[in-house]
Amino acid sequence: MKKIERIAFATDFSMVSEKAKYVAVNLKDTLGCKLDVIHVYDSTSLMMPIPYGAMPGVELWVNQNFGAFREQGRRALDELCPELGDGCRAVFLEGVPGKTIVEYAEKNDIDLIIMGTHGHSGLDRLMLGSIAEYVVRHASCPVMTLKNDA
Repeated sequence: MKKIERIAFATDFSMVSEKAKYVAVNLKDTLGCKLDVIHVYDSTSLMMPIPYGAMPGVELWVNQNFGAFREQGRRALDELCPELGDGCRAVFLEGVPGKTIVEYAEKNDIDLIIMGTHGHSGLDRLMLGSIAEYVVRHASCPVMTLKNDA
């Protein structure tokens, strides 16, 4: 098995990501490797279903707030990374989260991806999808997921 030299910790800043953060930092410190802290800004989450998306003023509201939402994610990532210690790098990406995480891992020689999973099932999973499931199925490196205990 290949030595783990670079870990990617994917975060959405949720409570389950908080749990995964501690595991990622512990492994980084134990193995003496680098840690890329990834946040993927998903602009498609701002898309509104019909009839809401067709309402007057919605497009203007989305355009006005798009930059603010993006900046909030960047700021949160920039604040998180220094508290994780040496060897951490903040990586802010935009796109579809699962696909973007997998592509980043492949292009940057990531040896292990660590992320939380919200544990949706049934209709929630069908409607919301599962970023963690996509990453597990498509990543070429090992993926460690931590589920929400609640």
